[in-house]
Amino acid sequence: MFYNSSNSFEYNDCVSRGACSVSPAVSSMQEVMLILLRQISYYLLKLKEFNSEKKDITYALIAQIAMFDAVKDLSEYQILNIFSSMYENLVELRKDYLKLCKEREEQCHDLKNLLKFSQATTLSVILKKGDKEFLAKYKKLNTDKKYTAEILTAVMKSVCQNIVSLYEFGCECEYASDNVLEGLNIFNSSKIDFDAIKKYTEILSKIDIELLKLLKRSQENSFGKVIKTDVSASTIPNKAILVSGSNLNDLKNILEFTKDTDIDIYTNGNLLIAHAFPYFQNFHNLKGHFGSGTLNSILDFATFPGAILLTKNETQNIEYLYRGRLFTTDDIAPKGVSQIIGNDFSPLVDSAMQAKGFAKGRQKSPINIGFDESQFNDFIDNLIAKNFDYLFIVGHTNLNMQKNDYFKKFFSIMPENTFAISFSYNPNKDNVFTINLCNDYPQIYGVLQKVFEKIPVNSDKLAFFLTKCDVNSFSNIINLKNEGAKNIFLSDCPPTVINPSVLSAFNKIYDIYPITTPEEDLKIFK
Repeated sequence: MFYNSSNSFEYNDCVSRGACSVSPAVSSMQEVMLILLRQISYYLLKLKEFNSEKKDITYALIAQIAMFDAVKDLSEYQILNIFSSMYENLVELRKDYLKLCKEREEQCHDLKNLLKFSQATTLSVILKKGDKEFLAKYKKLNTDKKYTAEILTAVMKSVCQNIVSLYEFGCECEYASDNVLEGLNIFNSSKIDFDAIKKYTEILSKIDIELLKLLKRSQENSFGKVIKTDVSASTIPNKAILVSGSNLNDLKNILEFTKDTDIDIYTNGNLLIAHAFPYFQNFHNLKGHFGSGTLNSILDFATFPGAILLTKNETQNIEYLYRGRLFTTDDIAPKGVSQIIGNDFSPLVDSAMQAKGFAKGRQKSPINIGFDESQFNDFIDNLIAKNFDYLFIVGHTNLNMQKNDYFKKFFSIMPENTFAISFSYNPNKDNVFTINLCNDYPQIYGVLQKVFEKIPVNSDKLAFFLTKCDVNSFSNIINLKNEGAKNIFLSDCPPTVINPSVLSAFNKIYDIYPITTPEEDLKIFK
């Protein structure tokens, strides 16, 4: 078992919950929602042809795809409300389209087999519809189309997540949204075009990288450029709030709200990266980072003695025993979680004050994050001067309690005159430059761009060992392959992220090596 395998964590939410796959009920709900969204996309595109844009509904569709995997944490009532709201959008769009066709004396091209819901529609009806549509879809798709359709859906999720993140920085990204609509619309055809699926997978993958560049620029414009710093992992006696997720703007808002209070703020999960931005270092009440990793929210939440804020657009597993302590800034709060409205964090602060807080505190070694750009440039220049044989790009990490055996062995048996840039395991070797960027894709991609400026991505001397597998990884891998990357190794994906059969097909389509053992994986470089 290798370093960042989904099965290699000693403790994670998958193990804690006792369920490491997507349930049939969730799959059925997602299937029906996809049908609803693709039908909405059809009418949005038709209206756009008449120069009639519905930006609010387009964004609602994008946001729904971005939070697609969160449906498993919602109550039946909330799920029905989402379906009802999106269905009302479908009805409104179709009505507007037919009206415009009539006014302009244009021939209408109405969709057949429209979904129909009513106030009497129950969740069981939706699930039955989902089962039926799931079977119908896969009957008309051969194996290759089925897998490529799933890959396109995964890339869409990543694009939509980045669009939503950029929206908070004031960027609407209409071009990206339009291409998501076009990609969805492929599935409205009675005969799905295999070439069209591949085409939009490529288009959206490329767009996703452009969005990462915009996100990096937006992060740095708002919070400064990432620097190398040590982050406290210790706790001190006091009342406290834990901010979990990856939304930097939510963290900024809660820090501003509490800066004059006597409440300490700790980050959790991917928000560890916030400490590397100069902006966040100005807050005296941001005390450090609490937790053992991005997949350990259940264990982290159970041991944190204060209130907890779940930031926007973050799919997290929620155990309802924390009811009364969990809050979210999302538009829809999962069951047992209180919603923060209009950035009024008063209920969160009140909950923190009523909680017991840290009685004694605990001392732990600090976490090193960020990097020194001049040192990084020197490292690259040095390996080029030595006419290196191979450069391995390793990363990135979940920062969990992991079995490190794979990369401990990997770095110990690297061939001579080879170097590595590691976003995860730190072997403390001169030929390995370690950078901890905490799963922040925009910043990680920014570092890769610096590498590619001096070493072309299609160089035979470059190899990529990607240790985190999620929907965001797919578009990055597709782009690397399209730019000529020769050797890419990928870890397995948790079944909750992608079906193992789809992952196997993805590896085959894009000629990706599965990570196995250090000895086997390094054979081709000797």
